[in-house]
Amino acid sequence: MRKPLLQTYDAKAVARLDRLYSTPQIVDQRRQFRAIISARPGEVGLDVGCGVAYLACELAREVEPRGRIKAIDNSQDSVAASKTRIAREGLERLVDVRTGDAADLQFPDETFDFVTATQVYCYVPDAARAVKEAARVLRKGGRLVILDSDWDMCIWESSDRLLTRRIIDARSAVQFAHANLPRMLHGFIRAAGMTLSGVQAFPIIETRYDPNAYSAGIIEPARNAALKHGIPPGDVAAWENDLRSRTSDGEWFFCLNRFVFTATK
Repeated sequence: MRKPLLQTYDAKAVARLDRLYSTPQIVDQRRQFRAIISARPGEVGLDVGCGVAYLACELAREVEPRGRIKAIDNSQDSVAASKTRIAREGLERLVDVRTGDAADLQFPDETFDFVTATQVYCYVPDAARAVKEAARVLRKGGRLVILDSDWDMCIWESSDRLLTRRIIDARSAVQFAHANLPRMLHGFIRAAGMTLSGVQAFPIIETRYDPNAYSAGIIEPARNAALKHGIPPGDVAAWENDLRSRTSDGEWFFCLNRFVFTATK
């Protein structure tokens, strides 16, 4: 039996996701990501692992009036939050969201003009199958656009760099099926019978501590993962306190390298 998705977001995690996705860095990254997708009026798209439907709603405005966006997520709490956002933005006619499995898409062959997956396949144990499923539901000439991170390329400036690496690695082990997915994606794309048409680096770089920014927002899940992984609580607390104390100019530095892969069928 195929393994289920590694992680399902509960209501608390969905609320945290909502805050992270509204940070200026991620808003700007979605803008650049949408430019790569190049959704056109009248197209039908699928957003795999839609989270709280920021991207799905933005894409809907690009494909209207005759286009449509389908969105799926394996978390019922994410789907509920997405439906609330879709209704609030008056997009019920354009966006349909439902629970679904990235590795077992419940759509007919050649349904969509484009498929997107943002920070999704890293959670899917059988990511190769998920890419094949995306290829299956794409029409001829359709495009698959994937954004994912390599967590070996995550940097926080801290007083104890070895401890920081241990905590990042602990989060990778606890939360992700593929913490270094970008290294494998081109192989998965080719195995799915698609043509890799482009790869771009999408770094997130922050040089000032902001409690509402992306890097500060992932301190808590990194801390929780480190504790679950068995790193001593005193070490974890010291690491978190050190990061959160870096409020003066020149003390904060964070970088995470994300990558966007574009493939065509």
